[in-house]
Amino acid sequence: MAYRSNGCHFRHLPGHFIRKCPFRFQPNGAEMAARIRENGSGGYNSRGGQGLLQTPTQSSGTSNAIVPYQAPLDRGQTGNGGNYQRGGNTYYRRRNYADEQRYSKSWSGGYEDWDRERERDEKLDRMYGLLSEQVEERERRKHESVKLELLEEEKKKLQAEEERRIQANKEREQQEARLGKIVRTSVKAVCESALGRKVDIPEDDDCEVAKLRKELEELRAKSSEASSSSRENDHRLEALRKEKEALLKARHQESEEERLVKEIAELRSRNEQHTHDNGKHDEILALQLQIKEPSGFRATLEEKNAEVSMLKSENQHLKRDVAGLRGDFLALRGKRGSGVITQNSPPEEPAKGKARADPSTTAIYTPKDLSALHKAYKEALAGKEMALKEAQMLKDRMARMGASRIRLSARRQSAKKTTPRNLRTCFQEMEEIPDDDVADKTQGEERRLEREGTTAARDLEVAKLAAFRDIRLRELRQVKKSDMEEACANEGITYVKLDQARGDIAEIRASRNYDAWLKEKDAADEED
Repeated sequence: MAYRSNGCHFRHLPGHFIRKCPFRFQPNGAEMAARIRENGSGGYNSRGGQGLLQTPTQSSGTSNAIVPYQAPLDRGQTGNGGNYQRGGNTYYRRRNYADEQRYSKSWSGGYEDWDRERERDEKLDRMYGLLSEQVEERERRKHESVKLELLEEEKKKLQAEEERRIQANKEREQQEARLGKIVRTSVKAVCESALGRKVDIPEDDDCEVAKLRKELEELRAKSSEASSSSRENDHRLEALRKEKEALLKARHQESEEERLVKEIAELRSRNEQHTHDNGKHDEILALQLQIKEPSGFRATLEEKNAEVSMLKSENQHLKRDVAGLRGDFLALRGKRGSGVITQNSPPEEPAKGKARADPSTTAIYTPKDLSALHKAYKEALAGKEMALKEAQMLKDRMARMGASRIRLSARRQSAKKTTPRNLRTCFQEMEEIPDDDVADKTQGEERRLEREGTTAARDLEVAKLAAFRDIRLRELRQVKKSDMEEACANEGITYVKLDQARGDIAEIRASRNYDAWLKEKDAADEED
């Protein structure tokens, strides 16, 4: 890094300001100041005026230095300091130095060089780092290539040693074969000379073939044994598989039977519970009806009283009308004859012209009015028919209710006739009736109880039929007109209106359900 002076070497000159000196931080400021003092002009020096720092002398245009000389860089100043090394000293040539501008560029304190050098150092550091990384990468690759070469050489050496060992083994085997052949020939010759006949000595190849044949036969025997054992195992496995399937089927059947038994038991328990609940429900309905019966009697009595009062009032009106008619009749009997009346007061002559019709007595009906009247007449007929049907159905229902009450009373009497299990009750039954009054009283109580039982049973059946009817009406609430027409055709009734059809079909189906319920009830009573 270049040396920078903190002081100014021109501070002794007159009219010089240190903070405005352009040579304040120049590296050769002291030498420049000395030369200016010695020469006094600041022009060309004795050595040619090529600046304060002279280039070294060169012989024949070549330099003996390792690094060639480089002139100092131009700092970009066009004033005195910038042209100082170019052979001119404009500082002392200009007489009006204080009045004219000394620099083309304002002074910035000298910190731009610091920034440039720092950037240059950073660039050099980065370049050095990159170069060092590249060098390290090359060295690493070189070491890896050397290692690979060493490994290849070792591999080749091992392969060569293995080949040599194999070759030596082959040569040794060949040598042994040759020696064995020589020994066999010599032994054969000795044996033939000793025995006087030819002798067959087996060769090594024949021994090897025999050994291989023997091993092959052993392997075949083992394979046949293994195949036979595998067949036996297959047969055993097949038998075990069949036994397993049979056991699974039996277990499945047992589980199905158990499941069916459980389902049957559950259905029986549900049916018993349902019947028990139905019995309780019927008993509750009977009790409710018994409780409601006095209120019904009271309402009917009130209605009858109202009807009686209405009949009395009508009777009084009729009596009054009859009295009025009688008075009119008597008055008519006491009137004069027509001849006398005409003589005393003759009739007036009718007015001339056509008589007008009284609008209050004569009415003109249009076809629209006639169709409306016809429609109203049909509706009245349909309503009358519906009322008659309802009356007939109510009559049938009352008849059924009476029959059911009779059945219920008979059932209660049969329940009373059962043998008691209590000793006190047995003694009470064995006691004799003392007189006829007690018998009459008991008969009256029995009749009263029978009437109450029949009434309760009838009310229960009425409530049951009403419940069935409500259920069927709820089912038919969302049915369309086409479906209702089809249902009416199936039931054999005529379709007039949608509501009428729903009511009729609900009544028919409710009556069927009611009959089925009565049959079930009778069957249960017979079982009891």
